Amino acid sequence: MLLDIAKIVDALSRRSGLAGWTVTRRHRRGVQLYAIGRDVETVRHVEADDFTVTVYHDHPWPDGRDGAPARGVASVKLVHGDLGNLDARLDDAVAMASLVHNVPWDLVAPGAFPAVPLADESIVAPGGATATVWRMADEVWDAVGREAASGVRLSAAEHFVTVTDHELVTSRGIRAQEVTTHLAVEVALLARGGGTSSNDEAETFRPIEGRRVVDLRLGEQVAEAATFARDTLRAEATPSHDGAVVIAAGALPALFDPLLFHTGAQAAVMKLARLSPGDRVTDGGDPLQLSSDPTRPYGLSSHAFDGDGVPAQAVDLIRDGVVASRHATSRYAQYLGVPVTGGRGATVVASGPTSASALVAAHGAPVIEVVAFSSPNVDDITGDIGSEIRLAYLHLPGGSIRPVKGGAVAGNALDAFRTARFSSDIHEALVSGFGDGGTYVGPRSARFDGLRVAGD
Repeated sequence: MLLDIAKIVDALSRRSGLAGWTVTRRHRRGVQLYAIGRDVETVRHVEADDFTVTVYHDHPWPDGRDGAPARGVASVKLVHGDLGNLDARLDDAVAMASLVHNVPWDLVAPGAFPAVPLADESIVAPGGATATVWRMADEVWDAVGREAASGVRLSAAEHFVTVTDHELVTSRGIRAQEVTTHLAVEVALLARGGGTSSNDEAETFRPIEGRRVVDLRLGEQVAEAATFARDTLRAEATPSHDGAVVIAAGALPALFDPLLFHTGAQAAVMKLARLSPGDRVTDGGDPLQLSSDPTRPYGLSSHAFDGDGVPAQAVDLIRDGVVASRHATSRYAQYLGVPVTGGRGATVVASGPTSASALVAAHGAPVIEVVAFSSPNVDDITGDIGSEIRLAYLHLPGGSIRPVKGGAVAGNALDAFRTARFSSDIHEALVSGFGDGGTYVGPRSARFDGLRVAGD
């Protein structure tokens, strides 16, 4: 006999002394294809079922304070093998919750959920996942084939197609369900022969994710990754630079993380927020427009409801360069006394008035355009940046452009955005890389005057 959500709900409903509970079930099925060059190493069919139970327990404060009791919360993950000791696992969760002491908050009441398209029905259909994973592989092979004449080859590629059935049940009467599709590709490309020696090689990795094949733009992504690999091979050492720095492509999204952190209700409750509604964050640059949107059709960060059962909604965080509101889950919204917005969605930034080519124009002084970090290192709390440059371009007066690598970008994102200028070109990228699922939709590049480049 298998564990199912009804058995868990029944076991929870029979328990006294709980202030509430939520049960989440995720059933995943999919196909994975691993290739070395054009040789298929493995095709794997996977299926998994797991449950997350969260319990809320009210109990006296350990310091004996009067008034409302403390509320504890704890979660346990269950699999089918836990059916025989279900009560014991729930006992563990209750015991853990009894050791946690928080100011109480109300659990979410049922509401109407928006219709947010999250699944490609052709993938959900029988045989759709298998057909899709081969289609993805073929598109990658074709795209790499078009780069072969320039010395670029495919080292390895991994392809994943996953269909997830997500169900949420709560003690407040919420019953919600959504089906999502998720596609992921990681491509490793090798470029050879463009450096100081014909044996020189440069490798570049490109994580790509989406909910539909069309969203992956595999041909475009492989072509850009191939360009980066070739340019990395012939790149010079990055010089130290105190002038304008343009952050572009997949390197840019991480710089918005401190703004998202400091506009959050949780940061405010924890006394860490450096921004409040009404604060100006831009002064002299393009007025920043920043929002969080979990309702974008087929968006990787999109959802109809969050883990508490809050209906998804878009929220403007910064409008015309001024903090407009906070994003807030149900718990922290109640603590702070602000509207509930639910779980965050895609990071959406409005475009600026200037073309990307104009942003990198070197009028009398060099401009460095960073397109890839080895790892984006941006501190959410302080805003400090210390990111090693994997690939950048040095734009010189007169129009010449040289690829460079090494060195690091340093500065503070919160300060740098005050005078930033944004491109009119819109770009969609992963926020935190392969497997994390967050997305950024906004200017392809931004020009900063407050960042420094320490040369290699």
